[in-house]
Amino acid sequence: MPSVTLAQMKAVEALARTGKFSRAAEDLGISQPSVSTQVQSFEELCRTRVFIRDGHNISVAPSAVSLIAKIRVTLKCLNEVDRAITDTTSLNTGTISIGFSAHRLIMPVLTAFVRQFPSLRLTTRGGPSLELADAVLRGELDVATISQVTPDSRFSSLRLHESRVAIYGRKGDPMLEKGRLTLADLDGHDMVLWNKSSGTRMLLEDAASKQGVKLKPVLEVATLDVAYAAAAAGIGLAISIEGEVRSDDHIDVVPLVEPELAIGHYLVTLPECRDHAAIAAFFEVAREHALEMDGELPFN
Repeated sequence: MPSVTLAQMKAVEALARTGKFSRAAEDLGISQPSVSTQVQSFEELCRTRVFIRDGHNISVAPSAVSLIAKIRVTLKCLNEVDRAITDTTSLNTGTISIGFSAHRLIMPVLTAFVRQFPSLRLTTRGGPSLELADAVLRGELDVATISQVTPDSRFSSLRLHESRVAIYGRKGDPMLEKGRLTLADLDGHDMVLWNKSSGTRMLLEDAASKQGVKLKPVLEVATLDVAYAAAAAGIGLAISIEGEVRSDDHIDVVPLVEPELAIGHYLVTLPECRDHAAIAAFFEVAREHALEMDGELPFN
């Protein structure tokens, strides 16, 4: 029985990532017919559908998501072999893709890493914690910093920080004047909440359910800038982890107490990639600079 080839895996991964044969060919530096041939040969080997074709748009079939993830991890491992052969003394080549759910918290680590390894090419992606975790599992990101209550056993994790949940809203909002809020204060109050992929939202909703507090989401957002703008406009109170958002001329930020909700901030990667040179270096830099991560409010 024929075995899958490296050329086939590269073509399949590029098509899965770009969604178009032309872009996959450009990415790989080969002709479009070559990509088509490699993908067709790979699909003939598979017992499951790999791609869904909708006109010129191509997406990965749900049944093949885990297969594509395995291909990505395999290619990462092969690239690590190439790097070890050609770049044995330092990290002078290569790329690393990084996801983060709270850019302000991770910035000291990113800054230190870029300064220490200026020749590495970094790509970044922001988003809710659950979406970033899924992206790591799919092989789309090398590492991610995510907020969660406890470590996820699917990952190799490094705990960087622990923060309380904070509430913020329009400057001068009477709800925020006393400098702290309880969960009961939020009962029935207009809220701007992250989408359900947010670890912080999951923590808040779980605590609210246990206390019989009914949160009233009037707006659901997927990015911090939209959450900030909505809170500053007075649409509702928004949630964050300490240090993610600061009081300024437009908003006030106060800690949530009674109960005092805390959530960890973890650096995660796939266990099989943890020893790859660039990933190992990022973990080491993160370990050294974790104490510089901004954001802990004093406990009163």
